[in-house]
Amino acid sequence: MKTKFYVAALTFVLIGCSKLNPIEESLIAKPDEHWVYYNSNSSHFTHFKFNKDKLSHRYQRNSKGEFQEYLGESDVVETPLKWSVTKDSIFSWGDFKYDVVSYTDNCIVLNYIIKTKPFSGYIFLVKQKDNEITIGPCAIEHKRSKHPEKYNLSK
Repeated sequence: MKTKFYVAALTFVLIGCSKLNPIEESLIAKPDEHWVYYNSNSSHFTHFKFNKDKLSHRYQRNSKGEFQEYLGESDVVETPLKWSVTKDSIFSWGDFKYDVVSYTDNCIVLNYIIKTKPFSGYIFLVKQKDNEITIGPCAIEHKRSKHPEKYNLSK
């Protein structure tokens, strides 16, 4: 009887601990989607996929416009990064931690602390279909500031 109780308790703990929170569920894109990484200091954009195994992979478009995993250049090897989101909305990604300011299934805004004014920065993760054309860096930031009603961020 005790053995059955311990097995049931262990099963309950394992199932309860493996469940993703809503932000984590939003990060996991469908096979034909990716996240575009923007920040106000970028002169380019980067594409990522966040997987259920809690690893993120960086992607780039090849000459045919198809996505392929970015493995780095010359002696710098790009490896998948571990990621997670706590219940209090702290997004850990590799060695960095960010505050989740807002999120929807299509846009996640992250805040991070910097040492110089304005003392914080923002990262925008915008979900796109693989066949969509990626707009230039900072366009999302400007679009959000000019038309906040287009993004229902009150969730």
